[in-house]
Amino acid sequence: MGVGRLLSTVLSLAEDLDSLSDELHFAGRDLACHAPLDHGAANVLRALTLPGNARVLEIGAGLGALTRYLGERAEVVHAIEPDEDCAEAVRSRTGELGTVEVFTADPARFSSDVEYDVVLVAQPYATRGLLDSVRRRLPPHGAVVVTTRSRAVVGTLAAAGLDVVQELLCSPGHEIARSVRSARLDAETPRLAAAIVDEPASGLLLLAGPGAGALWPPDRLATYFNTTDRAAFACTRADVVRTADGAEVRRVPLRPPTTVAGISVGPWTDPVYDAATIFEVLLAAPERAGELLPAWRELLRTEAERGVRALWDLVPHNVVVDGGDLRPIDLEWRHNGAGVAEVTERGVLVLADKLASAGWPGAAEGGTTRELAGWLGVLVGLDPSFVDTAVEREIDFATIGSCGAARGTAEIRAAISDIWHARLERTIHAAGYGRLSDENKEAKP
Repeated sequence: MGVGRLLSTVLSLAEDLDSLSDELHFAGRDLACHAPLDHGAANVLRALTLPGNARVLEIGAGLGALTRYLGERAEVVHAIEPDEDCAEAVRSRTGELGTVEVFTADPARFSSDVEYDVVLVAQPYATRGLLDSVRRRLPPHGAVVVTTRSRAVVGTLAAAGLDVVQELLCSPGHEIARSVRSARLDAETPRLAAAIVDEPASGLLLLAGPGAGALWPPDRLATYFNTTDRAAFACTRADVVRTADGAEVRRVPLRPPTTVAGISVGPWTDPVYDAATIFEVLLAAPERAGELLPAWRELLRTEAERGVRALWDLVPHNVVVDGGDLRPIDLEWRHNGAGVAEVTERGVLVLADKLASAGWPGAAEGGTTRELAGWLGVLVGLDPSFVDTAVEREIDFATIGSCGAARGTAEIRAAISDIWHARLERTIHAAGYGRLSDENKEAKP
């Protein structure tokens, strides 16, 4: 069975066809056609500021991931897909919207009386002849968007009279983009760029035509997404925006805020600090654990007294060491059942896991992650036995965050539990990582 027919079959059995459908996202994980079903399949367009009530022409609809997203937001979408099986999959994904019409046609011969605000072109169709035809159909405010892996298309667009006004890098690619960014991000906020771009960019998003500038605001440096391992209620986007004082990160949920078993995500804005997190500082300077962890605990108490709701994410890897100050960042998660005590336990547990994964030279040679967590906990007044309750709480949280439900998740919870307990019992430095200094060995488990 071809990919198009396979996807049509999956779609015909699904109840939720939304571009953020959990049903399709989880069903697609084991399929050859998983990419167009992924929560992040439309991220490359989510990163753009599309005009309201837009009329859109999509040339090369493929399996319909972008078509579905456009159909949810645009007034009219005409999607051209020459392959009949793929076109049928697009119809299955968009049929109930009423805004999408799918054409099985040669894009070079397609004709329409509609004047399109945005024309989306997949790389294989970005030929000089087709782009000449597209340019003639654009209104004065129209824009062309090309998804590609090659800068050679820039020259083709220019030859067709469509100057590229913005080249955006898509990592790891435009099919499922975790980040869409201007090259200015690397120059202006290199530390943040390194944090949000964990793979080289293999995709490009080219914005051309008279109205292309409106698709990507001039003060925006990047947009990145948390969609991979989360249920739809917890998926977020973050815009990195230049400000008068530097830059800031503005995070918002992709769906209206929803609470599941007391857990939700919400909007959060941070300045961009050119400073390392507590986790990063400890990697380089293990001896600072006795200073930084108690200071983090005091910060947590202070923020709780101020009434900050998003305490659940106020853990060491979300706190930067800005000179003599500790500053929270990235606090998008809310957990109604967690206060200072629970977040303290969570912060130590997750920090121990991250340090163990990095082969932290401050850990006892041959010790386990569990033992490291117990020792770090002592630094903030915890009894080492806290690890068992903290890990069960973290398993519950991870299950809800990844499934979007509190019931019927026993299989997923068991798998997450197995992963966490295996992590706790792994031996640190098994691969020959760094060793304890002599002065710290006696204090470690």
